[in-house]
Amino acid sequence: MSSSKMVGPNGADLASPPSSEMRTLGKMRLIAVAEPIRHSERDGKRVSLTQFKDPETGKARWAVETIESYGLTREIRDSADETAAGLWADAEILRLGLI
Repeated sequence: MSSSKMVGPNGADLASPPSSEMRTLGKMRLIAVAEPIRHSERDGKRVSLTQFKDPETGKARWAVETIESYGLTREIRDSADETAAGLWADAEILRLGLI
């Protein structure tokens, strides 16, 4: 009796859970296509607060995306706490002088 397993185009075992890198990429894709709740931008600097649905838990999460210089420095932080994410977004907006 042979045991066959499903593999993806890159040879990865599709039955195994995704790696942490793949989960991170999945979240980044969700954040990239979601409409920001708040957005501030000026002179190549940008801060966005975005709500997205976590594919693992099905619950809402919030992400703060900070771009400091025309896309050269980018940071994304996500949180299950809306208030914490909002405060982080406010702090980044103040730090970058976007108000």
